[in-house]
Amino acid sequence: MEWVWRRAVGIDVFDAVVVATDDAGVADACRAFGAEVRLTDAAHPSGTDRVAEVARGAEFAGFEVVVNVQGDEPFLLAEHAAEAVRLVRDGGWELGTVATPIRTRAEWLEPSVVKVVRGDDGGALLFSRAPIPHPRDAEPDFAGAAYLRHVGLYAYRRGALLRWVELPEGGLEKIEKLEQLRPLAAGMRMGVAVGPPAEGGIDTPADAARAERLLNEYPIAERAPE
Repeated sequence: MEWVWRRAVGIDVFDAVVVATDDAGVADACRAFGAEVRLTDAAHPSGTDRVAEVARGAEFAGFEVVVNVQGDEPFLLAEHAAEAVRLVRDGGWELGTVATPIRTRAEWLEPSVVKVVRGDDGGALLFSRAPIPHPRDAEPDFAGAAYLRHVGLYAYRRGALLRWVELPEGGLEKIEKLEQLRPLAAGMRMGVAVGPPAEGGIDTPADAARAERLLNEYPIAERAPE
C-alpha cells in the first residue's frame, strides 16, 4: 500500500490523495508513513462503494472528478491516471479507465488478469477474467490492438460515482467478481484509454514476489517523491 500511495502522491493530476480502508491496522500503517486516511464501513461490496463514502464527505464536496486507484497497483503510471481523468473531464464520458496491451498468451489466459474489449468509440463493451476476445478460427494476434488488460484505476464524474453505488450488484458482477460490470450492465458509459505497457497489479503470490523484486530494483529517488 505504501508503494501505491507514493506513486499516487507523485502524480500531478491528483489534487488530493486519501487512503480509504475498512481495516484499522491498515489505517494505522498508512498514517505511519504519512498518508491521509479515512476508515470506511466494512460492509461495502467493492472499492467503488468505499470511495463513494469518502467522496460524500463535506471536505471533498468540491471535487467533480473522483479517481479510484486500487491498492494492488504499485506500478501505476502518471500517464494512465491522466488519461482516465481526461476521458471524464474532457471526453464526455461518465466513467473512465485505462487498459494496456496484452503481450503474451500466458497473460491472456491468466484469470487474475482482467481483460477488456472496447467498442469503436473507445467505450468498454465487456470486462472478463476469461481470454477475450476469443478468435474462432486463428491464434490471437497480440501485435494488434484488440487484446487489452485492464489497469486497476477508475475516474468518475461525481454524479456517476454516486449513481454507480446506488445500483444493486448485478448478475455478471457476482459471477466474475468484477465491480465494473455493475455500471456496464446498467447502461452507464465507461471510456477506456489505451496507455503504455506497464507492470501488472498484484493479484497472486507470484505477482507479489515479482513486485517485491522489481520494487527493490527501483532507484531510491523513485521510492519517495518529495
